[in-house]
Amino acid sequence: GKEEKPTLAGVHHKTRKRNIAVPLDPGAFANEVIRIFGEAWKEGCSVQEHLDAGVKVLETSDLNFNRYGDTLFEVLFAGGRMAAGASLAQDAGEKFNAHLFAAAAEREAIYPYIKMFQTLVRRRPFLIRSLERIAVKLLKSLEFFDEEGRKKLAIATSLMFSPEIKLGLLPDNTLTALLNDRLVQKGTVLEFSTAFFKEYLSEHTLDDLVSVLTKAKLANRLLDLMPPQTRTIKEFGQHFTACGLEGLVEWHRKKVIDLKLGELKEGLSSKMDEYEPAELLEYVKGQVDEGELPPADVLKVLWAVLIGAVNMTGKNQQQIAQALARQIRTHKKLLAVYCTTARVEASLLVTVQVYCYEDSRLLKIFSDIVRILYDASIVKEDTILYWYRKGSHQKGRNVFLKDIEPFIKWLEEADEEDDDEEDDDDDDED
Repeated sequence: GKEEKPTLAGVHHKTRKRNIAVPLDPGAFANEVIRIFGEAWKEGCSVQEHLDAGVKVLETSDLNFNRYGDTLFEVLFAGGRMAAGASLAQDAGEKFNAHLFAAAAEREAIYPYIKMFQTLVRRRPFLIRSLERIAVKLLKSLEFFDEEGRKKLAIATSLMFSPEIKLGLLPDNTLTALLNDRLVQKGTVLEFSTAFFKEYLSEHTLDDLVSVLTKAKLANRLLDLMPPQTRTIKEFGQHFTACGLEGLVEWHRKKVIDLKLGELKEGLSSKMDEYEPAELLEYVKGQVDEGELPPADVLKVLWAVLIGAVNMTGKNQQQIAQALARQIRTHKKLLAVYCTTARVEASLLVTVQVYCYEDSRLLKIFSDIVRILYDASIVKEDTILYWYRKGSHQKGRNVFLKDIEPFIKWLEEADEEDDDEEDDDDDDED
């Protein structure tokens, strides 16, 4: 056959191009992009076809995307170069009429634009930084949009972070722009965030949204999207529940509680040595009331801190049991205050059970600890019997149930004696 000529690796044969003058300033660049899209439009073609045709011509042009990437996205979003406040620059000249903000405020209408961004960014990955800068510019200009404009931006933002489209937009380079004090104060940020969350959750899971918020370092700061005068967990819950986002509200409530419990644990640990029991109780009450913390969770923290503060090094089982008894008696008020119901008492027993299972030094003295809690009137007899019969955790269940049998027998017998005494009293009254 015919011998192939050697080729130079890495040399691309360029397709013949139309003679496009390379623009040397943002205005000329914008006009060239507008002209390309204008010429790509055909009667009766869909938006997607129009945008695809325009991008094909862009690809073969000599335009300096490295230098004018920001201008490219300004044209595609807003129809021309943007001045401050996301409005078109006065000298913007021609306009691209089929831009994103000219589309309807519906997902289907805005989707083709985000697909076009995906095509552009795949071919020229450096353009993602330009797209991020324009996204930030738009988010900082929220107050200049009407409600419909904000909705369009919320839909576009939701699509840009869609796990299916995988644009590569970094949440922490863009969404952090929402923490703008002036716009938060006006309520503009809350309005936009609500539209964005609703839009995103209509297509994706709560886990997907949490992932975006976590990357944006906003997961712990959702309250900061609320105007200062309504910045409470209660107001947050009411607002987003009214918008049909109960899942987000519940997730946020748990998140806040976890953070507050962490703070409580840290604060209490640091005060154990220097505070008197009464002062510790005051401190805990303050934290619990302020954070509206559930008693069962509070008891988990109290237990971990109180027991963690007992020095067990070099002690035998009996000495450890005595040290724990002293600690529980010293702080019995603190534990008793939060043992408000039988259910909470039962949760404390499960906490103690799991704690003893996970710390080998306490494995053999679980029944001693339950006895101490009973003697200190922190956990009542009925709760212990309920725990024994059906309330225990599977961790170490068989060992613990066997160990505590003698104490349970004693409780049941004492219970019967009480009943007998009551019967005797009844006889006396007759």
